[in-house]
Amino acid sequence: MGLFDFGKKQKKQEVADEPLRNYPQMLTAKLLFTDKPAINKARITSELQTAHPGVHSPDSESALLYFFPDIKVQFEDGIIAAQCTIFLPNAGDEKAEVAPEALQQNWHWAKADETAAACRYEFLVSDFMSRTLDYKVRLTLFMDFLVAVTRVVGPQAEYSVAAQKLIAPDDLVDSWTNPDQRPLHGLVNVRLFNISNGSSGEILMDTVGLHLLGLPDFQIRFANLDEGVVGQALWNYAYYVYEHGDIITDGSTIQGLTPQSKWKCERQVAAVAPERVVIHLQPS
Repeated sequence: MGLFDFGKKQKKQEVADEPLRNYPQMLTAKLLFTDKPAINKARITSELQTAHPGVHSPDSESALLYFFPDIKVQFEDGIIAAQCTIFLPNAGDEKAEVAPEALQQNWHWAKADETAAACRYEFLVSDFMSRTLDYKVRLTLFMDFLVAVTRVVGPQAEYSVAAQKLIAPDDLVDSWTNPDQRPLHGLVNVRLFNISNGSSGEILMDTVGLHLLGLPDFQIRFANLDEGVVGQALWNYAYYVYEHGDIITDGSTIQGLTPQSKWKCERQVAAVAPERVVIHLQPS
């Protein structure tokens, strides 16, 4: 039996409703530093050329834009090369800023809060003009760029803003370059929230970050289930959607924590910010 059960036929409507869905958003990460970073454009270009031999950047030292001619982006009025960039803060505004919610969901890195608190400087890494790319091609482009910049400039922490997640730089590089690649580690987080106005011991868990690729995130509200096991299940569901795309429809069922359990899937607006479409799982 597969992870998802699509054998159940849904009642057809005379006019199909447009399903709730997410739309691609800019991919970004902040690099955090204890000391003001020095950026060597030539070294970043050289690092990138391992995976993208044709990559180039304008000669101007003030332009931190990189062009990838091997990846074409189609628009109505033409085709351009995919781009990534480094956004430097204005002088006097370099102070590293991490949102409070990003300090609350770092189950993977015990020293995340301590490390971020020691950082005084930041800059932003982003893709640019690339939202129409296939989401896997786009993530590969962004992560190749982020890893290359990380290797060259040596930050103390990576801050995945939309995923509300702090990541150790060595962990980020390993997640992308290790043969057992974890492609979503730098973009997606699994979060846990205690529900104060719910039943005793009730918890909400969700994923956040898939929405940036135009894919649905997941959420589940439960009590009396093992949080660690549920968290691993959410990661499994995230990777399934990443592999197969946005194919889960309302009323489909997903294998729960045992082969015998079936959880119903329903598309909803997320219960917890950021606003996005999620697959709400209903434990049976």
